[in-house]
Amino acid sequence: MEPSKTVRSLLLEQLEGKNAHVDFNQAVQGLTYKQSSIQVEGVPHTIWQLIEHIRISQDDILEFCETPSYQAPDWPDDYWPQSAAPANKDEFEQSVQAVRDGIDEMCSMIRDTNNDLQTSFSHGDGQTLFREAMLIVDHNAYHIGQIVLIRRMLGSW
Repeated sequence: MEPSKTVRSLLLEQLEGKNAHVDFNQAVQGLTYKQSSIQVEGVPHTIWQLIEHIRISQDDILEFCETPSYQAPDWPDDYWPQSAAPANKDEFEQSVQAVRDGIDEMCSMIRDTNNDLQTSFSHGDGQTLFREAMLIVDHNAYHIGQIVLIRRMLGSW
């Protein structure tokens, strides 16, 4: 690693999946919407539920970062989809794209040097842009690992 890398560039590498973990795009590459709804015995969530949970959670984090009047959804009910399967291929593809778009949105916030990474938001209880970016990195990595594991169990990895 270059010793001169900035915290911004390191955050971007993590958000864009350029380090140790499989990134979101790799985890869903070649996945069909029908595969996403297969319930594996002993596994509490389908891949669809994990993708939607990532999307919902990521959208919530972005909303928090952008909205001083932010109101948190109810945990856990509002953070998980009601259905174990997407209604159709379009819903699946829209959710996958929304996760990608959310990652891009956080990357844009990090790239913007007008955004101080360590200044606490005027709302909340001390959260910073750095903390929220790392929350996306950590949360996504956890659930991406689950997606990969389920795909392995299904023989589609």
